[in-house]
Amino acid sequence: MDKSFYHFANFFIILSVAASVFQSTIRIMLGPGIFSLESFPIWFLVTSAVTLAGSYYMLKYYYLRQYRATFYTGTIAILTGLIHAGIVYIMLTSGGLVSYVMPTLLISVGANLVYAISLMFSRARKKIWLKTAGISIFITGLAAGALFIWGMNVQEVQLDGTLEKIIQRLSLLGSLIPLLYILNFMLELKELKENSVHTGTHKSEAAPMSIVVIMALCTTLVFGVLVATEAGSALYWQKQNAKKTEALVQLSDTRTFVGSRGDTLQYLLLKPLDYEAGKPSNDSSTYPLVVNLPYGGYEGAEIAQILSVSHYRKHYPAFLFIPYCPPGSGWGGIPAYPDIDTLVFEAIVALDQEFPIDTNRRYITGISRGGYGSWHFITTRPQMFAAAIPVCGVGDPRFAPDVANVAVWAFHGEEDRNVPVSGSREMVAAMKKAGGDPRYTEFKNEGHNIWHLVRDSPGLLDWLFAQKRE
Repeated sequence: MDKSFYHFANFFIILSVAASVFQSTIRIMLGPGIFSLESFPIWFLVTSAVTLAGSYYMLKYYYLRQYRATFYTGTIAILTGLIHAGIVYIMLTSGGLVSYVMPTLLISVGANLVYAISLMFSRARKKIWLKTAGISIFITGLAAGALFIWGMNVQEVQLDGTLEKIIQRLSLLGSLIPLLYILNFMLELKELKENSVHTGTHKSEAAPMSIVVIMALCTTLVFGVLVATEAGSALYWQKQNAKKTEALVQLSDTRTFVGSRGDTLQYLLLKPLDYEAGKPSNDSSTYPLVVNLPYGGYEGAEIAQILSVSHYRKHYPAFLFIPYCPPGSGWGGIPAYPDIDTLVFEAIVALDQEFPIDTNRRYITGISRGGYGSWHFITTRPQMFAAAIPVCGVGDPRFAPDVANVAVWAFHGEEDRNVPVSGSREMVAAMKKAGGDPRYTEFKNEGHNIWHLVRDSPGLLDWLFAQKRE
C-alpha cells in the first residue's frame, strides 16, 4: 500500500462521515420528517455510494494486511448493509417492501456485531485504533439492537419521543466511528517511508481516481445543499404548523380516555359553538362528529384547523375529535407498524354516549399517516363512518366491497414519493368495481405536500357535511 491508497481511503471515509453527521443533524431537527423530503431519496443513494467506496478501501486494507477474519466478517456486514439500504431506497421511492425494513436492519446490526468482534479479537486487534473501532461498533450496535427490539415489543403506546431521540443521538455517535479508521491510516502513513511500496494503488490509477474523488465531492455537495434547503423550508412550515396546532389546542378541551385494557389516549375535543353556549340548534338535537387523524402528535389535523375558525364553526356545527398520535405508532394500515386504532374506536363510542352526536354522520379524515388511517378506519369499521377524506393514504383493495356504501373523496399527488399514488388509485378502482361511487382527485406534477390544494377544492366541506348513513 502506498500513500495514494491511504489518501483516497481517508477521503472517502471523511466524506462519508461528514455526510452522516449532516444527515443525523437534520434528523435531530426534523425527526422522521427527514424521510419526507423530496430530495432525500437521491441524497440517500449518493451517500450510500460514498460509504460503499470507503468500505471498499477498508476491505482492501484488511485483505492486503491478511486480516482474514476481519475481511470476511466485514464483507458480510457490508453486503447486509447494502441489502438493507436497497430496501430503504425502494420504500422511499415507491413505498414498497416496508415490512422488510426492520428485519434487514436487525440482520445488518447483527452482522456488524460479528464484524466488531473480529476487530476486537482477531489479528486486527494489534492495531489500537482498529480495536477501539471494534469496541465502539460493538457497544453502539448492541445498544441499537436492544432499542429496536424493545421498540417493536413495547406495549405502552403513549411514548413521549424518548426512544426516537435516543436513536437519533446514537446514530450521530455511530457516524463518528469511522474517524478511528482514519487515525489508524494516519498512524501508518506517518510510519510509511517513501520507498516502502508493497502493492496497491499505482500511479496509473491515481488520475482516474482523482476524477472519481472530484465527482463524489461535487455530487455530495450539490445534493447536500438541496437537502439543507428543503430541510430549512420544512422547518419553517413545521414552525408555522406548530403555531396553528397550538391555537387548536388552546381552543379545544384536552381530555384523556382510558380504554378497556387500561391504555390511555390523549385527545382534543372542540364542541360546536351553540352547544358550548348552551343553545343547541333548533333544527337538530345532535351534531356530526369529525374525526381528524394527525400524522404526528396533534400536528396534521388540517380539517380540524379549518373547522375551528369561528366562521366555519358557525356554518358547520360539529364536534371535532383529534386523537393524539404517539411517536412510533400510527392509526393502522401501515404494514409492520404499531397502531392504536382499537383505542380510538372505543373513545368514539364513549363520546357518542357522552355528547349528542349523530352516529349516522361520523366523518373521518387525515393526511399521510392519517390518510392511511382514514382508509384503515372505514375498512375496519365500515358501519361507523358516513364519509372519509383520505389524503395521501393507502387503502387495502381487498376490503373495498365492505366500504362500497361509504362516501369517499380521496386526494393524492401524482409525483408523491413518500406515499405511492397507486395506494389511492387501486383502492378507488376497487371501490368502483364493488359498486361504490368514490370521488378521487389527483393533482398532476405534485408530490406529498398537497394540503393547500385539497383545502381549495370547491365544495369540499359542503360535500362532507351533506353525507349521512341511511
